[in-house]
This record gives sequence, C-alpha cells and structure tokens, in this order.
Amino acid sequence: MANKNNSQPHHSDLDYGAEEWSRLQQRDPKSLAVVEPDRTITCAELIHQTRLRAGQFIAQGVTSGSRVIVARPNVIEFVVDYLAVRLCGAILVNLPWSSGTSITGLAEVLDAQVVVLTEHLVGDNSVFDQLGDRRFREHETAPIGPQEPVPRSADQVAWLACTSGTTGTPKAAMHTGASWERQTRVFAEHFELTQEDPILVTSPVGHAVSLLFGVRMCLMLNSIMVLIPRWNIEVAAELVDRYQCVFTVAPTPYLVDTVTYVEKHGPAQFKSLRFFPSAGAPVPRSLVRRGLDALPHCQVWSYFGTSEAGAVTAVPLDADLEKRLNTDGISMPGTQTRVIDGELQLHNPQQMMRGYWSGDPDQRLHADGWYETGDACDQRDDGYIKMIGRARDIILRGGENISPLEIENVLLGHDQVTDVCIIGYPDERLGSRLAAVVVATADTTLESLRSHCQSIGLDKAKWPELIIHIEAIPLSPIGKVKRGDLEDLVWGIVKQQGTLSVQ
Repeated sequence: MANKNNSQPHHSDLDYGAEEWSRLQQRDPKSLAVVEPDRTITCAELIHQTRLRAGQFIAQGVTSGSRVIVARPNVIEFVVDYLAVRLCGAILVNLPWSSGTSITGLAEVLDAQVVVLTEHLVGDNSVFDQLGDRRFREHETAPIGPQEPVPRSADQVAWLACTSGTTGTPKAAMHTGASWERQTRVFAEHFELTQEDPILVTSPVGHAVSLLFGVRMCLMLNSIMVLIPRWNIEVAAELVDRYQCVFTVAPTPYLVDTVTYVEKHGPAQFKSLRFFPSAGAPVPRSLVRRGLDALPHCQVWSYFGTSEAGAVTAVPLDADLEKRLNTDGISMPGTQTRVIDGELQLHNPQQMMRGYWSGDPDQRLHADGWYETGDACDQRDDGYIKMIGRARDIILRGGENISPLEIENVLLGHDQVTDVCIIGYPDERLGSRLAAVVVATADTTLESLRSHCQSIGLDKAKWPELIIHIEAIPLSPIGKVKRGDLEDLVWGIVKQQGTLSVQ
C-alpha cells in the first residue's frame, strides 16, 4: 500500500481546508449558502450544522486521516458532511448514493471509519447491514465539533477519487489538499467566475466532476450553490431562472435535455447561463451546434477530465466556432500532453494524484510523473485535442475508430432507454459491427434507436446494427460497466443467430 503521509503538518504549510472554512466564516451569516428546490440554508446555519456533524463524526471515532465515505444525492446534507469531514481533518470518499455493493466493498478496501448514507433512500436494503459499526448514526447526539479545522498539511491526502482499473478492481486516486485545491481553482479561473456567479450543481455529487466543479467551486468562490437532488429539466430551468445561475457542468444526456427544452420553450429561463461545458464522453458535434444555436449567449462545448488529474482540456473562451464544434479544447494551464500509440498521456505535478490507495498494478503513473489516461485521442498541430473514447474500448469498424461512449450518450437521450452499452461484434467484411445492449422501459426496437441517432445527427456508421434487451447492465464494484461480460453475451447470440446486420 502506498504511503498515506499522515504525519503531523508544519504550520507553515497548512491544508487549504482551513482557507475554505475561513472563507465561509467571513461571509454574511444571513446570506444564502446552499439551496435546493424547496430548501435553503444560510452561511451561519451551514457553519452550525457542520460543527454538529463534525461532533457526531468524532464521537463515532473519526480522527485526522480517517476515511469517511459519504454517499448522498445532491442535497444540503452532503455539503454539511463534506465540510464536517474537512473540519475533522479526515479524508473524504464521495460515492453515488445508489452504489450498493460498491459502498460496502470500498468501506472494507479503504478501512473507512464512517459510512454516511441517506437512510430514507436506501431503506432496509440488507446489503448495508455488513457495514456494522461503520454506518453513520445520524440521530445520535454528541458534543459539538471544533471551531477550526484539525491542522493538516497541504501535501497530505485529503480526498480519494474512486475509479476502477482494467480488471474492475476498485481503485482510489489519492489527492492531497494542494492537488485538490488546484484542480478546482484552475477551472474557476478558466471561466473567470466570481462570487457573483451562482452555480447549478446538476451531476451527482458522488462523482468527481460535481464535487470539484460544483460543491467545491461554490465554496471557493463564496457563490450560491444551487442543488438539483435528482435531475429534471423542468426543475433545472426553474432554478436557473430563480437564482440566475451562470455556470453548470454536466454529462451529455443533461445537455441533450437542456437543448431540447430550450428548442421547445425558448431560452428565456436560461438567459443568465453563460457556460455549459459537458464531459464524461465524447459529445456529438451536432449537439454542440444545436446548443450554441439554442443558447446563443452560453458557451456550450465539451472538455476532458480524469479522476486522477481533474480537468485536462478546455476550450478557450475566445476560441472560434470551429474549435468549439470539433475539439475538446487545449491543455489546461500547467498540464502537458502527448499522444503515444493513439493514447493520451499527461503530466501535471500540481494536479496529479499521488498514486492509488492500493497500488498501481497497471503502472499507469510513471516514475517521471507522466500518466497514461487509457483514453484515445487526436492531437492537432495547434495543440487542440479531440477525444475519441477509452482506448481499450475503441471498436474498429470499416477502418474507422468508433467510440462506444459517444453512441451510448446519444442513445441515453432516447425516451425509452434507461441504460445502454455499445459492444462490437465480429464481422468478416467490416471487422466489427455495433450491438446496443439496452435497458428500456418498453419493447424498444432497433429501428427506433437508429431513427433517434439520425435525429441527433450521429454519423450513420455509428448507428447500432443489433439490439439486445437486458434487465440491468452488469457493473464492477465501483460502478464501471463489465464490457467483457457483455461481449460474451453479444458474441454468443451472434454465433447462434449468425452475423446480423442492417445495411
């Protein structure tokens, strides 16, 4: 196991958690700190609730360096938990609230002291019984927590960003207080955001993007944090209008919903929104074009980031239309990139993780600081980068590299599709063809999927040629798709039925 560096800090190099707490204390106590559709909390109330929560954590054994898993939706309680973890000098592990066995498995792997769940959501799910005494006892009283954060140095681990390796084994990228701070600050500076810019937090806070560029960015800027507990475009439109939100970052399906809504209802409710970067997978360029047309005062484009290093690329605010439409931007300040055998590698000692909690068997982080992302891309002579998808998942069809993620994000916009995975299967003429393994609310047809792809403007070579219905997409303990299992399923069906294709 890698060195977790939990030695006592030097007072001259304190963690940025102390600055974050100080900023919150200096705000107008009566001003709004965090809002939901039907709830709000002021800065004074947030400070008080955080100290109460920190006291509960300490009573349950949390000390400096303890791992605390917080698995909640986008609610005020998550912000309280986050700040309380920082106040205790503990290490945050944020996970999606619905992760189930990922939560319990990582509690063991990371030897978590406390696991915070949203009890009314998980209900009596017996899978969480194995947490035992780790399970947070929210309704127990305890002495109030400290007024100031437990001192920790900026080079000590503060956050574990959970991802998975090629085997699906849970991996937790170790970020120090300094690297964590840098990841959020460089993004805020890129968009020139200030305390006058309310931020809409749409993506689940259990993922890195929403934590870095939603929760933490609001606390860094002293701006209002606007939470959507569960994504709903009508709710999003109302909140943007009510609080005059300026920025949000979200995955492709959220952008599809927003653009479609504005095309139908007009842009009035989104007139304050100036920035909508989208990430998580290659964004269809036709969708970016639609977004720019629907929201002419908003910068809509895709960027690339990774749990190991934060935001890697972004489109400059003064970039021309061609670069917004056809690339994922250039390297962020301090980040060097290179492409080796079609795979993006990067180097940024200020933002890069220290390593993985349980080691790096794939040796993706080199001794010289270069990191193999595992993502395929094209890098142009002018430095602009276009992401293609996971290098190991790329499907070669008729001589063209096809990104499953790009197609999956398009199909998630289909009104009957709740989950989907694109799998390549062998074909003598083209090398591979595309199968869509779908979880759907109705007996969705291949024709309807292809029609949806056409309406979005996806290249015909990327339309699925086979559909297979399944009850649930198989996931690894950390929530990554088990593509190997789905390949076995698809290839077995194709072998039984013969190669199925649509011309």
